[in-house]
Amino acid sequence: MLNSIIHFQIKKLIIISFMLLSGTLMACSSGGDNPDPNPNPGPDPTPTKYIISSGRINTQNKFSFTYGRMDVSAKLPKTANGLWPAIWLLGTDQSRGWPSCGEIDILEMGGKAGIDNGTSERFVTSGTHWGELLDGGAHPAYARNDNVPVNLQDDFHLYTFTWDETKIRIFIDPELDSDANIVNPDNTWFYEILINVYNGEYPVGEYFHKPFFIILNLAVGGDFPSIYDIDKITALNEANNFEAKMYIDYIKIYDGVKAENIKWQDLFDGNTLDDTKWNIEVNDDGGGNNELQSYRSQNISVGKEPETDKNCLIITAKKQAE
Repeated sequence: MLNSIIHFQIKKLIIISFMLLSGTLMACSSGGDNPDPNPNPGPDPTPTKYIISSGRINTQNKFSFTYGRMDVSAKLPKTANGLWPAIWLLGTDQSRGWPSCGEIDILEMGGKAGIDNGTSERFVTSGTHWGELLDGGAHPAYARNDNVPVNLQDDFHLYTFTWDETKIRIFIDPELDSDANIVNPDNTWFYEILINVYNGEYPVGEYFHKPFFIILNLAVGGDFPSIYDIDKITALNEANNFEAKMYIDYIKIYDGVKAENIKWQDLFDGNTLDDTKWNIEVNDDGGGNNELQSYRSQNISVGKEPETDKNCLIITAKKQAE
């Protein structure tokens, strides 16, 4: 090491040390009272960028069914503004593409109309999609978008889907008798479509008499809430630590429309998701509806819902620095 220290005076004392270490020349200065040449650097020229992740699972190639009854007990997050929880089914024949494979939306929340009307906690969409894509991407579909009498984002609620050879019905918090059958089902459904129609301009009959698999997800932003800017996703905020959770207590599927002969169920009573029943989706492009989230395996877990202590599937949406 070679140290050479040179002292000289020009209005003030400056000590400059030149140190040659391992072939590298380093210069250091100390002393003096020069002001900071940039005392006020201003705002960070590269502000923090944020990303959103969430979860989506399905039973594709592990379980599907045709006809029966499906009960889902779920506690949904507060969706306003920007969250989009969904419980839905897709036809197993993916070779036909969408929407020819068929889609059944048991429950969606967080739609733009509910945001605009200030009724996000009560505004529900249920529907079906089928047929061939038409000009401009249109396709045959039938949906109901409506307010229900109660807040669906404050506690667990029961969503029941019944399906037979003639019709599909969806019930929200149906009244059940002592055998867990729906009381007065002909007059208490939220959504109904007849599926034994094989003629007309857009016949539905061809599409809903075959196996469908289950999908559960918590999307963020996109076409449904009509929010495309991450900064406008106010549902993920400082008060909830920029996280929101969708809890599923159980799913039960019966052979028929009555609560008899369970043919598949998941009570989510273990410590991890049962990978013999479910696939965890991982992707960076959401679900194809201009959503803002990516789907990650770490956003899927099984654990306790803190207010009820129920063991549940937990789907977590979170906003974090990139």
